[in-house]
Amino acid sequence: MNRLLCLPLTAACLALAAPAMAAQGNAYPNKPIRLIVPFPPGGGTDLVSRIMQPALTAELGQQILLDNRGGAQGTLGTAIAATANADGYTVVISEIGATAVAPALMSKLSFDVAKDFVGISQLIEQPYIMTVHPSVQAKTLQEFIKLAQSKPNSMNFGSGNVTAHVAQEAFFQAAKIKLTHIPYRGSGPSVAAAVGGEVQTLFSGPGAAIPQIKAGKLRGLAVTTAKRTPQLPEIPTLGESGFKGFAISGWYGLMGPVKMPKEAVTVLNKAVTTVLNGDTGKLLRDRGYEPVPTTPAEFDKFTRQEIARWSKAVKEYNIQPDF
Repeated sequence: MNRLLCLPLTAACLALAAPAMAAQGNAYPNKPIRLIVPFPPGGGTDLVSRIMQPALTAELGQQILLDNRGGAQGTLGTAIAATANADGYTVVISEIGATAVAPALMSKLSFDVAKDFVGISQLIEQPYIMTVHPSVQAKTLQEFIKLAQSKPNSMNFGSGNVTAHVAQEAFFQAAKIKLTHIPYRGSGPSVAAAVGGEVQTLFSGPGAAIPQIKAGKLRGLAVTTAKRTPQLPEIPTLGESGFKGFAISGWYGLMGPVKMPKEAVTVLNKAVTTVLNGDTGKLLRDRGYEPVPTTPAEFDKFTRQEIARWSKAVKEYNIQPDF
């Protein structure tokens, strides 16, 4: 990417640079950028971040430093980002659970997404994949439902984030089945628990689930999106399995503290768009993630819509926090 070079620093350059950047005398970015990943290593958020890191580093000409800050369903790392120095050198992966679902479930959060953050770009969309441990005597979703109906609360379901939790609770209500919830600190730990037989089923993202399905360590029963995922074309959607209209997509984005310089937002948005439209986008697509770069304004609007949508869903299904 051609970055703005101000040598010597002209009046035109000064007009384009934020005061803090002009004081440093160099175009943004002129030092490493900290990217907070609000989940532990091993899950989808971490995977997407690590796939994008090298390309963003090359595009921006500065190192992207990943800072995993897992805890409290992604809200801990998000809260750290909300109070970070708004100079453009700390940003955070915005994940559907911590950004839109958790605020509907948790009454005491130290941040307000709409007020404390500025969107940079949406990154990807993803399906959730319903999987079961191979020991479960069900080859299809309907067989699983019959099994669960015959033995209420005899099986456990795991979740690595609030989105998976809420989505499963809503689905189980629609299917008229009852299972016992066991929460985990991220998608990686929850999938590991499913592989180990601690839980019999869970919804999880493609990055963690697909390798285990292909290895035969988990069995895929359905995907939550309206269309089948190309990486698992044999697995039907929930709609095809008798739950027409029941569709949920996960997503990630990039955002920063609300007062970060507009120039930083613009530079980062351009870098993200370039990276997602190139080879890195193909790498993500191969893992089951669909790149969907947006403008900052589009992502801000989308985030607010998602907050309203999930707040309504939590109330409609009367879902209580269980983590």
